[in-house]
Amino acid sequence: MRVLLLVVGGVACAPVDVTIDQTGLLVEPSEERGEGFVELPDEEQSGPLPFEVGPGINLGGQAADPTLLADSVAEFSKEQGENGWSYGYIEPALANTFVPMSAYVEGGADPGWYAQLGGVFWTMADADTMHPNGTVTTGGRHAVEQWAVRRWESEVSGDVRMTGQFAKLSVDGTSNGVAAYIFIDGVMSWAWYLEGWDDTGIAFDKVLRVGEGSQVDFVLDPWEGDDRSDRSVFTAQVWAID
Repeated sequence: MRVLLLVVGGVACAPVDVTIDQTGLLVEPSEERGEGFVELPDEEQSGPLPFEVGPGINLGGQAADPTLLADSVAEFSKEQGENGWSYGYIEPALANTFVPMSAYVEGGADPGWYAQLGGVFWTMADADTMHPNGTVTTGGRHAVEQWAVRRWESEVSGDVRMTGQFAKLSVDGTSNGVAAYIFIDGVMSWAWYLEGWDDTGIAFDKVLRVGEGSQVDFVLDPWEGDDRSDRSVFTAQVWAID
């Protein structure tokens, strides 16, 4: 069992306590601060950690024809902040502060954003995939846990519908699995764990609440600090609800 204090996007964010083991699934939100405890599914299954512990969660109806506000694939850019999207990472062992990735590679086999060039970390993000870095790593990378983050800054306030795909890309048998999270202004609002072999994954569809200027982070965790074969598809679209 491990307990993590996760604060993404700055020190002003409300903390979320997360207890994770391999025995089942449990949600116990706190009325005072939106804290919750989550336990993963056992080893025989992948599945949701459907705890929605932050303020402003709304599971109400959805518009029949929503307006697309943001698309992580179509709006992917070599410029940080363009179309409201930024690309970075957090180091959970430190302050969990969002750090923008410093290097963009254009062309070649793997164009996209990287935490650092020169084979230092695996941490990267492109239009539809992400890769974290771990304390258990390969390829001569530094043994530092970094969670890859795709961040969208909202220009609207209210309920929005968030959809996307989460699936393993690398499935060579060495991965112990990965977890994906959605944080809104530092508060975890959705989570899902995939086994290392699961290249089918899931299509998520959630109604969540944002404010104008809210920072929405789509985060990939190498799971237990082991980044072996953890490159995964993690895309996101945000829709207005009329």
